[in-house]
Amino acid sequence: MSMHHRDPDYPYRRRHRVFPALVVIAFGAFFLLDNLGYDPDFFRQNNWWAWLILLAAVAPLLEAVQRFRDVGTIDGGVLHFLLSAAAIVMVALMFILSLSWQVWWPVFVIYGGLCMLARNWRSTPDNTAP
Repeated sequence: MSMHHRDPDYPYRRRHRVFPALVVIAFGAFFLLDNLGYDPDFFRQNNWWAWLILLAAVAPLLEAVQRFRDVGTIDGGVLHFLLSAAAIVMVALMFILSLSWQVWWPVFVIYGGLCMLARNWRSTPDNTAP
């Protein structure tokens, strides 16, 4: 029997590899269509590439859902993944909406503080720090 069949997380990991592959295939198809003379409206936007950053938020969101299913509650791990997704979304929105970094940079300091709190979040009293 091969190694991946003994790994109980194998179906979960395999499922998470499919989505990024499909995204890469879709973007390759868009580029091919553009090279063949089709002009998708998507590429007419000046900052179309910022949507790629937004797609990156899907991975931590999926991790948050999986973690929540595994532990059955919102704990520090779930919060960590949700905050990671939120930070990625904020970066993407700053580019998509042409927001000023000079104005919005404190949001990332706030994220840092929230991440520090999330790391210490305990869902049950028997979760004690080492």
